[in-house]
Order: sequence, then C-alpha cells, then structure tokens
Amino acid sequence: MGIFSFLKKIFSEPEKIEPTREEIHFSDIEEFLKKKINENTSKENEVISLVKQKIKAFSEGLREKIKIVNKVDIESKEKNDKIKSAVNEGRKKYIEFLERFMENIENADEENIEKFTENINSAFLRLNESSGKSYERATILIGKEMGSIKESLKNFSTELINTFNENKEITSTSKILVLIESKVSEIKEINEKSKKIDEEVITIANKLKNKEQGNKEISEKIEKIRSSQEYLDNIEKERLIKTQEEQIEKGISELKQLIDFKALSNFFHIFEDKMEIVKLYRDDFTEEFKKDKGSRLLNLLNESKLNTESIYDKIKQIQDGEKEIEDNKKEIKEDETKPLSSELEKAGTEIKDLKNEKDWAEKKKEKLKTTQEETTNMIKEELENVGVNLKD
Repeated sequence: MGIFSFLKKIFSEPEKIEPTREEIHFSDIEEFLKKKINENTSKENEVISLVKQKIKAFSEGLREKIKIVNKVDIESKEKNDKIKSAVNEGRKKYIEFLERFMENIENADEENIEKFTENINSAFLRLNESSGKSYERATILIGKEMGSIKESLKNFSTELINTFNENKEITSTSKILVLIESKVSEIKEINEKSKKIDEEVITIANKLKNKEQGNKEISEKIEKIRSSQEYLDNIEKERLIKTQEEQIEKGISELKQLIDFKALSNFFHIFEDKMEIVKLYRDDFTEEFKKDKGSRLLNLLNESKLNTESIYDKIKQIQDGEKEIEDNKKEIKEDETKPLSSELEKAGTEIKDLKNEKDWAEKKKEKLKTTQEETTNMIKEELENVGVNLKD
C-alpha cells in the first residue's frame, strides 16, 4: 500500500477511540476542551517533530546517494553516444525532481499532522508522476545506484506510514475535539439568542400589559359616558329624530296620493319646462320634494288651481316637521364615545399584533431549544468517542 492509499484510509473516517472513561459536566466542557486540545496539540507537535527528524535524516542520506549517482562515469560505459546522452539527461532530470521533492517535504506545512501528512503525500505523488521516464532512462547505465535511491524512497515511505499509523489516534482525536468545540460554540450562540428572545418576550409582555390596561381604562370611560344622563338624553333625541324622519317619509308618501298628476299634466302639457317638473315629481316624488321642500310643486298647484286645503295642510305639516327635526338636531351634542371607540379599536389591533409577535418569539425559542438538544446529543456522542461521558 502506498502512502497516499494509506492516508486516504486513515483520514476518511475517524476511528472511535476507547481510552479510560471520565465524566464531566457541561459547565466544565470549555475548560476540558482547552486542556484536551492543548494535550493533543503537544502530541501532534511531537509527532511532527519526529517526522521532521526522519525527513532530515532521509534527505541527508538521499543527498549522499545522489552524489554517488553523479559520480558514475557514463562516458566509460560501452554504449553508443545516443544511449549515453539519454542516460545523462535522465540522471540530470531525475536528480532535479529529487531535489524538488526534498525541498517540498522539508518545507511542508506543519499546521497539524493531517495537513503535514497531506503535503508530504502530495510531494511523493508529484515525484512519482513526474520522474518515471527520467528514472527509466538513467537506470539503463546506472541501475545499481539508481536502485539504491528507489529503495531509499520506498523505505522512507514505509517508515512514514508506520509513524502515522502509530499516531493516527492523535489525528482522530483532534478532529473530534475540533468538532466538539464548534458544537459548543453553537450552544453558546443558541443560549445568547435564547436570552435575547427572553428579553424580547418580557418587553412584549410589558407592552401587552400596558395596552390591555389602557384598553380597560378606555372601556371604563366609554361605559361612564354611556351611563351619563347627557348621553342618554342624546340617544333619546336621536330616536325621536328617527321617528320624526319616518313620519316625514310617511307624510310625503301621503302627499303624493293627494296630487292629481293627470290633471297637472293636462294643464301644463303645452308648457315644456313646467311639464318637465310635473314628470320629475311624478316619477320620483320623494326625492324631488326633498330638493326644494315642495316649493316647485306648490307653485304648479297654485297656478293650475289644483291646490286644495288638504294638500296645503299636508305640505305645511311636512315643512313644520322638517323644521322641528332641524331644531332637534342642533340640540344633539357630539358623541364623546366615538373617538374613544376608535382609540379602543386601534389598541385592539395593536394588542393582537403584540400577541402574534409574542407567539412568534416563543416559537423561535422552542425551535432553538430543539436545536440545542440535538447539538448537545451530538456533543455527548462525540465525547464518548474520546472516552468521556457528559453528565446532565
């Protein structure tokens, strides 16, 4: 198995670790994580330091082998110039690839074991992909020395695989701790959001209480006004006016029955303008009468000699009734409950909006609670992977 295949295997799925189990409370988890991450980081640094020492020793040995390869006298070989030229070119190119490879592994990113290993692995891959042809050409005449370099690379790859295999638990633990740390941060964010929602709910509840108290006071004012003698007198006058208006409507209807429109039409049929007035009254008597209180009709009746005492009396009765209605309306005072009722209606809408806002905030809180429980369970599961039980 090459180093790339091995790394793909050990880093694809973190293995569950079963150390001696310990117990912690959630309140202690940040301190626990800080301690564990520091411990794990120290272990990672130790492994990285060990690998760097191996790299240094490997590079020193490889450079010695390169010197040996460079010293091989190709010109003394019993081969034609074309083959010698190809071998020389292959040796030169292959050594360049080796130098670049050593530079890459010596300067590999040391952020953590995983990153460090990936960079070393990439260096091996690039060397294998780019140096194949050069190696084959060089081995035509420098087989033994080139084979020594290849064996050195193979041994170094195996040594790294063994080192990483022995310490893969550190990388697995590191991933788990980083994940737990991110989830703990999420819990803290959820708690902050929940706290803000609680404050928001309290603010809304206070506004709601004030609005409901204000509504109660307005309702009491309305009730006080409605129970006053002045308001009751107003109501009685409004009822009287309504009755009087109904009487007026009835009187106008009775008046229409007294009018002989046929006789009026016969009298004025040659007078277009006056005939138009007759038609208007005949077709919509009540509406036309209200326009001028019957003055045009009275003029037509007087001119045609069709006015009678009963018609005159009925018109007089209607006009007197309308005058009395006007006088009664002047005595009616403005309803003080109307602006209060409008205010009450507005406050009712605001109360409804506040209740909806409060319900929405509480639903957000409930959703956050569910997310918090799910995240806490995930933290518990991940802690179990590093041998820790989270106590409630």
